Amino acid sequence: MFFNQFNKNEKLEISKNLTELKIYPCLISGPMTGREFSLKYGFKDVGKLENSQNLYSPEDEHFGVKWKIRIRKFDGRLGIFLCTNVTDNQQIHADYTMKMISKNKENNLPLSTSHIFEKCGDPPRVSWGWDKFIKWKTLEDEYLTDGKLVVEVHVKVNKMVGFPKEKLRSFGDEMQQFSDVILKVKDQKFYVSKLYLSYQSPYFATLFSGAFQESGQSEIELKEVNSEDLHHYLDILYGGNGINDHNVKGILSIADMYNTQLVVEKCEKFLVKESEMALKKKLELAGKYRLVELREVCLDQIQSKEDLQSVVSENINEMDPEILGELFKKTIALI
Repeated sequence: MFFNQFNKNEKLEISKNLTELKIYPCLISGPMTGREFSLKYGFKDVGKLENSQNLYSPEDEHFGVKWKIRIRKFDGRLGIFLCTNVTDNQQIHADYTMKMISKNKENNLPLSTSHIFEKCGDPPRVSWGWDKFIKWKTLEDEYLTDGKLVVEVHVKVNKMVGFPKEKLRSFGDEMQQFSDVILKVKDQKFYVSKLYLSYQSPYFATLFSGAFQESGQSEIELKEVNSEDLHHYLDILYGGNGINDHNVKGILSIADMYNTQLVVEKCEKFLVKESEMALKKKLELAGKYRLVELREVCLDQIQSKEDLQSVVSENINEMDPEILGELFKKTIALI
């Protein structure tokens, strides 16, 4: 890969060049498996906050909902909150962990909770967290670097209520007569065809070949898989066309796990031709799932310093090396 030809000092020089372009990305959004995601944001000038003053990260969309981090100084302490934009009659049941990154990178002070996000209060608000996350003096001594504070949130969405659902192909009991195997995710069963899955997926072909214990079972339990993502994946595999910006990440994660090129290609086609997803997110998916056409289309759209600023992560080591190498070429051209 292009970036791998550089040694450690040269990589540091790349980082310096990106800084000279004033590329300070606001929000790092890490794609996770299933219904999980992470947000990471570097707040600036935190030491200058007045009592009761708030600072917000930019909004970032996951599963059709916008999320952001809020921090607040109050009564000699710092509060940290996770905010979202659910509307009336909507709920999001989630587990999440918030932490701050200390100067020495060791004491990150993680706190975890579960919450149902819904509109409540007067005026209505949709946020939850800790009013007294840390004492202000401790914050200044151990966490602020030149007034900057890095906050990270990991979110696991367990349930979404009141959101419209796509009409998907059924893989329930009515498909039993056309099926010879059941895929089970927790309490949900999907009646499918071994032959068709084996034809489309080398993973399933191997699973059903006889070399594994599961090959002779009529019901196979799939672990570390979200049932909703699997349903969307099967719908696309069986000829559906319901890919959208809300479900494409989940579908890709399943298609990649089960090595299903047909579904990967359909997802890439959607991301190239139809998706309104932010350029940074598309590049992340292109790197993670090796989507060459999507990567090239995204890179062609980067024509200015502002475009670079929108896609470069604060920690370049988190980026796909090949994409970072191409961005470095563009950086040199713009300096």
